[in-house]
Amino acid sequence: MNRIIFYLLTITTLLLTTGCSPIISKYKVTIDAITAPNLTFISKNYTIQPLSKETDANSLEFQYHVQTLHSELQNEGYKEVGTNIESSKQIIYFDYGIEKLLEETQTYREPEVTFGVSWGSPYGYRQRYNSYWSDFGYGGYTTYRKKYTYYDRYITLLAKDKAGKELWRVDVSSIGESSNLKKIVPLLIESAIPYIGKNPKDPVKIVIKEKRAKEE
Repeated sequence: MNRIIFYLLTITTLLLTTGCSPIISKYKVTIDAITAPNLTFISKNYTIQPLSKETDANSLEFQYHVQTLHSELQNEGYKEVGTNIESSKQIIYFDYGIEKLLEETQTYREPEVTFGVSWGSPYGYRQRYNSYWSDFGYGGYTTYRKKYTYYDRYITLLAKDKAGKELWRVDVSSIGESSNLKKIVPLLIESAIPYIGKNPKDPVKIVIKEKRAKEE
């Protein structure tokens, strides 16, 4: 009886720790930043423009990510002046994208294992000291093939003054299997903000967690 209770507790624990617990994605991120020498105080009045001439500033996708960028910048005391370049002290050029880096297929072999628990003794023999018996079986191997595709997801923030002089730049990238930019670009933007105006000697590598939606 004690072993039966043990099995039931084990199964219950597995259900609680896997099936009912949310899995939070993690992303490895690389951040590189550079700032103009002797750059001291500069007004935080800004406007955002697409870095690439091929990007449509009025597209829904671009506006979606720009809203995230506005929110993060304003949390740091930046003030948006709309699209009026003459009124802004910093023109922040924004770019984002995704590139396929690698595609590969991996092969796995796993044994087919069966496990059963029954009352009584095996083969009909009665054993008073064992009220149930368990049976393990091996049915050969199954071959699996899984295709993996890896992408480079990136953003670039480049600030210039009205004369076109570069003030600072931050590049953030993350390599992984997901191609969902609506989920990843906001995380890259959030990672970039603390490095505005900084000059790290080497690229910074961090791990960030996906934010969970708040339950209503």
